[in-house]
Amino acid sequence: MFPVMFMDCWSLYILDTEKKIAMVLDPTETDPSDEMKRKHEALARKFQRRFYNLFNDKFGAGLVETTGWSFVYPLVAQHEPCTREDGVVYVVHYILEFTGLYLRSNMNQEQIEHLRKKIACEIVTMKGNKGCIPEFLYEEILD
Repeated sequence: MFPVMFMDCWSLYILDTEKKIAMVLDPTETDPSDEMKRKHEALARKFQRRFYNLFNDKFGAGLVETTGWSFVYPLVAQHEPCTREDGVVYVVHYILEFTGLYLRSNMNQEQIEHLRKKIACEIVTMKGNKGCIPEFLYEEILD
């Protein structure tokens, strides 16, 4: 699973190297039209091609097949298209809840706000990132 920033929005690209399927989940495109495919097709193909070239260069040619891939744009989300600002929250939710076929749960507005705060807290307290935490509190908070 790869979070991808494209056109100022976050999406999730999933590459299944065994089944040779590239899947795109975009929380800003959740209606049944082909808008997600039109928006992502060229980038998804480029991303997949560069991924398997990099993987094969690093770990040995032939580990990832380079032909016969299919690209799918499933409408797994049972929510309205989200805003760009909420896109990263939905992508994290997709990473945690997507089974490969469906989302185990949907989020309400309260859960979106909670996950946004949790992500912000994780970023600020990330090892090596002192953010805006005063030096005298940094060790106490993280220990």
